[in-house]
Amino acid sequence: MKYIIALSLVLLNFLNCFWDTTNTETWNTTKCVENKYDLVWNYDLKVNTNSTFTVKSNTIWENNTEIEIKTEVKKDWEIVTQNEWDKFNLSFEGPWIYDINTQIKEKTNDCAYNLSKKLHIYSKTISYISDKEDFNLSFDNNFYKNDIFFNKIYIENKNTSSIQDTFLSTITDKLYIFQDSDLILINSSNYLDILQWFEKLSKIYNVNFPNKKIFIITDSSFIMSKKILSSFINSMWVVIYTFPPNNVLNFLNYVSTWKPSTDLINVKEYWINKISFDESSSKILFLTNIINKLISSGFPIWILGIILSLSVAVTAINFIRQFIGFAIFSLYYPLFIALSIYVFSFELTLVLLTSSFLSVLFMKIINKKINFLLNTKLSLFFIFYLIFTLIIIWILNSYDFINFYDFKTNLIIFPFSIIPMVIYKVFSDNKKIFSLSSLFYLFEFVFVSVTAYLIIKSNFIQSLLLSYTELLIAIFLINLLIWRFTWLQLLEYIRFIPLIKRHFQEE
Repeated sequence: MKYIIALSLVLLNFLNCFWDTTNTETWNTTKCVENKYDLVWNYDLKVNTNSTFTVKSNTIWENNTEIEIKTEVKKDWEIVTQNEWDKFNLSFEGPWIYDINTQIKEKTNDCAYNLSKKLHIYSKTISYISDKEDFNLSFDNNFYKNDIFFNKIYIENKNTSSIQDTFLSTITDKLYIFQDSDLILINSSNYLDILQWFEKLSKIYNVNFPNKKIFIITDSSFIMSKKILSSFINSMWVVIYTFPPNNVLNFLNYVSTWKPSTDLINVKEYWINKISFDESSSKILFLTNIINKLISSGFPIWILGIILSLSVAVTAINFIRQFIGFAIFSLYYPLFIALSIYVFSFELTLVLLTSSFLSVLFMKIINKKINFLLNTKLSLFFIFYLIFTLIIIWILNSYDFINFYDFKTNLIIFPFSIIPMVIYKVFSDNKKIFSLSSLFYLFEFVFVSVTAYLIIKSNFIQSLLLSYTELLIAIFLINLLIWRFTWLQLLEYIRFIPLIKRHFQEE
């Protein structure tokens, strides 16, 4: 029995020693964590910029951990500088690719780490903001060979809210790159929103853009661009140029080599227009002066464009009604549909039109069985309209056929309330919706609405009226002529001109 007890104690001691050894090895292994440390700095550095390099721990830094740090910066295998701190500053006088090796040793648990990274110092920085599909350019390697950092930022062109989200998430984090950029190129139809957000961010983060060259790629006329962009020259102290989209690749290929003449930018050769700030006004161009004052005061340019293009749309609808003879109850009904499509989207407008049409059809079916008063008809119509709208939106959302970005505004209440009123007025007096006359009337209404939409959407018309606002006087006179004479009356007037002349001669 004694031998058995003694043997058991020896066995327990052996197992205990084995257990302690296993635990010790496991503890040491867990202390030496892979990728525990990292060396971080402001990437894509430029010549003569001072940057802070920091040895950062990817785990919780223990207070009792003593570490030794040794960092070597090499250029072509030759040591440029050495440092033994966890945070140090470096500045580079010329463009090159540097090798940075950092050795970290923990004294407490005998763990060693080796970090090796490459740092490219650039001579120039070009920032390119675009929402085009051909965003990947074929000559990116030219920028790399010539020590030019080509900072590309893609903005998904959905609406203004998506642009704001992109700026807050991406551009805000890289604002220092834009401040150090030699050129900023904006190839987007929403360049005005981008510049406005640059202006806001520069004030929030106190970032200055003194004499920064900004190139806007746009089809707008020079007069139009001057109206829109001159205010930013005064507020941000930048130099703004514009050139057409068909010269984008030529211009980028030119700046990718960056010769000494690039700093001057040959305006004539590359069809570049320099925008200058001009506060002069003319006594003759009274309406143009009003538009200039509104734009310089910050009034949204897109709203001004819509307001001015509405005058052309109304003139076109008048002409179609008086000279072609299309039957439209009111001028405003096609304009409401056109504005809804332009400001929001075709999908949302189609949903509301479908819901309104189904509600009218449903009310006509019920009205055959039960006669309601006018107010009761309207109440039931709106109730059915809301029900059909919710059902259609739910179905389309289930199959991802509708974009809810169009709902992210309080202005959505206007198409929701106006479109059913339009459809109710258009179809309430027709006895049979699917008769030949009703279908032809529907075709006329759709044709006029689409015509108004194309006029409001036209960048050419908006730019023309914003540039030469006095054209409103000519549009006013054309409307007077259309409203004064129908087509038959005008022909009769022309026929009787000789008689009128003879009458005046006799008098």
